[in-house]
Amino acid sequence: MTSTTVPSVATSRLPFTRVLLAGVIAIVLSVIANLVVRWLGMLVANVPADFVPLATFQPTIIYTTLFLVVATLIFALINRFTSNPIRVWYIVAPIGLLVSLLPDVLLLVNPSGIPQVGTATTGAVLILMAMHLVGFVITMWVFTRWAPRT
Repeated sequence: MTSTTVPSVATSRLPFTRVLLAGVIAIVLSVIANLVVRWLGMLVANVPADFVPLATFQPTIIYTTLFLVVATLIFALINRFTSNPIRVWYIVAPIGLLVSLLPDVLLLVNPSGIPQVGTATTGAVLILMAMHLVGFVITMWVFTRWAPRT
C-alpha cells in the first residue's frame, strides 16, 4: 500500500492586505481575460448589436470589476471570521458562480424576458457564461493558490 500526499493550502487567516491585493490581481486578470473572451466570442457568435452586455467593451469591464469587488469583500469576511478561509471559500465560491449564472440561464430560457438588455441569442448568452467561468477560475486560483503563498 502506498500513501499519497496532497499539497496543503493555508489553514489560517491571511493578512488583510494580502486579501486586498489578491482581489486587485483577480480583478485585473479577469478583466483582461474577459475582454479576450468577449473579443473571441464576438468573432465566432452572431451577437445582435442591441445586446447591451456585449455591445461595447465597457460593460465587460464594469460588471467584471463590480462582481469581483463583491467576491473580494466576501472572501475578506470569510477570512476574518473563519479559521480556514480557503476551505470555506471552496464551498462559497461555486454557489456564487451558480447564482451569477442564473440571469444568463433565464436569458437562454426566455430571450425576450429582460427587454432592457436587447436581443439575447444563444451565442451571446454563452459568451456571457464563458466570461463568468473565466472570472471564476482566475479568482479561485488567485484566492486559493496565490494569496496563501508568502
